[in-house]
Amino acid sequence: MAYEVTQTDLSILRQGEQEIHLKVELLNENFKILDSLEGYVLNDRYSQDSESLQRRSYSCDLKVMNSTFIIGKDKKIWFDKRIRVFYGVKSIRENKIIWYQLGVFCYISMKYTSTGTDRTLSLTCGDLMSLYDGTLNGQLHGKGSIPNAPDYAVKNLLIPAGEDIRLAIIGTLKAAGINKYIVEDIGKPIPYDLTFSTGAVYSDVWTKIRDLYDSWEFYFDADGTFIWRQVPTGLHEPVTLDDNLMQSIVKDENADMKFSDIYNVTEVWGKVLELDQSDRYADTSAYTDNTYRITLDSFTSWQDVDNLTQIAFKVSSNNLNAPKFTINNFAPIPICDGNGNPLQPENLKANNIYIFRYRRINAEQNALFLLGQFQCYGRYVEESVECPFSVTNIGYEIIRSIDYDNLSDDAACYNQAEFLTYKSTAMMDTINLTTLVVPWLEVNTKVDYTPRYNKIQGQYIVKNINWSTGEGVMNVTLYKFLESFSYVYNRKNK
Repeated sequence: MAYEVTQTDLSILRQGEQEIHLKVELLNENFKILDSLEGYVLNDRYSQDSESLQRRSYSCDLKVMNSTFIIGKDKKIWFDKRIRVFYGVKSIRENKIIWYQLGVFCYISMKYTSTGTDRTLSLTCGDLMSLYDGTLNGQLHGKGSIPNAPDYAVKNLLIPAGEDIRLAIIGTLKAAGINKYIVEDIGKPIPYDLTFSTGAVYSDVWTKIRDLYDSWEFYFDADGTFIWRQVPTGLHEPVTLDDNLMQSIVKDENADMKFSDIYNVTEVWGKVLELDQSDRYADTSAYTDNTYRITLDSFTSWQDVDNLTQIAFKVSSNNLNAPKFTINNFAPIPICDGNGNPLQPENLKANNIYIFRYRRINAEQNALFLLGQFQCYGRYVEESVECPFSVTNIGYEIIRSIDYDNLSDDAACYNQAEFLTYKSTAMMDTINLTTLVVPWLEVNTKVDYTPRYNKIQGQYIVKNINWSTGEGVMNVTLYKFLESFSYVYNRKNK
């Protein structure tokens, strides 16, 4: 969960010289404290990366004092052991150490070094995601993810079309044995059956669900809680560090720039749409009173149409705003885009075949959702005047084409293209700082800062962080935040 910054936290940063402490607790797999390790830590390194599944990582060198540091089931170093790391700073005003939890970590690799009478154990640790991404474990158990779902074939997982995404995620978390979680509601269903077979791990499932729609993320926070949320745009998030405080804690600034990996246009090619035996196709349609009309002899009412049935037909005329649809002159229902919004004029072009998905939204409401033509497609062009890498400023397009065969409608492809273009333009406008350690600072949070190289004050988003406890300073990468970036602006107006 997000850390609530207090005046004590801010006062500590203003102290200047800091008295630093480290606390490392040894835990069992149920997070019960078994021992303390901080007296044995010689040096360490901590990092956060907003673009990594294992968001937090920790490494350290331990002084080996006795046989309990040998790898073994009854020793301090084993599969079922965890470490919980705290960074402490002495508060002069309160005359006590303020502790900040950095994370709960699992052992990934160990290396022993012996020099004379000194023995050192080097540990590389990942956060709890390492238990579910295949690094240490995480293969599926062969159960359905949905509460009260039947058993499926061994080591197979089926998440059926139409299942609420939040419930599906929570189902997989329970199957994985994860009891501490916060899962935001996407408010959309699984658009088609998702099947995962032998060799798949839980992070594969979460990644595939995440990528059904743009700009969602999942990770374990410092407390070991699983978080599923929409990636913050920075628009509504508070500023965690103001410019005055930033100026007082920044030691060095590095504003290097590179032009590689920058793309101001992204094309996303989605799923190839196919009609199954249960789906329906009409080779002709009529368009009157802003309603597309087709005939299908097998249906006598909307109740005969199965939820999530795909319906394809040849469009007879370009559409007006917010068109409707009917079969056999049933009561017309709205046609929506993949985001659930009424279709804009000219979305459907005459003499083209389009595929739609029929959905029962609730007991009294149903609608037809546009998927696209026979391959879903979205193209986004960054044109923001304030984005330094936009087509407007560079003067030409730098295009990247990507296959996302999990995206099943044009709107999802467009949204994903917009998000990926934001990552390859706005998030590439970075600045690297060396500052006093701010142990409660998180990636994807916002700060105010006036760079020394251009003296232009602005807001920035934290991209990654790393430090060594003994040094007392951290390295942080920021990228420029501007509300006019299209990805941010468009979400403001949704």
